[in-house]
Amino acid sequence: MLRPILLGSAIVLTLSGCAQISDSRLNPFNWFGNSREAVAADPAERRPLVPEGRRVVVTDARQLVTQVTALTVDRAATGAVVRATGLAPTQGFFNAELVNAGVANGVLTLEFRAQAPAGFEAIGTPRSRQITAAYVIRSNDLAGIRTVRVQAAENARTSAR
Repeated sequence: MLRPILLGSAIVLTLSGCAQISDSRLNPFNWFGNSREAVAADPAERRPLVPEGRRVVVTDARQLVTQVTALTVDRAATGAVVRATGLAPTQGFFNAELVNAGVANGVLTLEFRAQAPAGFEAIGTPRSRQITAAYVIRSNDLAGIRTVRVQAAENARTSAR
């Protein structure tokens, strides 16, 4: 009989303390709940993320692959996917990408570039030197494009609609 009374009084005391904790800063639900309006900073006082004199120009050090051997353009829900397969000069080329070189007269030109390996000069078979890369053309850009051209060092491949 003593045990249920002690248990009941312990529960009552614990629950009565919850009313005090719910309004205190110890309760994690109160930490970020209240917002206040703040004065907006003057645009002249804002510091830019990149200062005016610090413009970084990135140059692409990757070289063009030797040949483009295959090119496909597949329709997708958001536009089209261009997939190209090429041959690198040696084995070990990596970081392949189809780089947008611009659109002129409805022709999208993509350069097939890849990073050369450092200190690895094994030529190997053509199959071991194959690289595949893809490029996504968005629907709004696709409206002005009639032909896709992928450029390599020795040849180029085109695909027209």
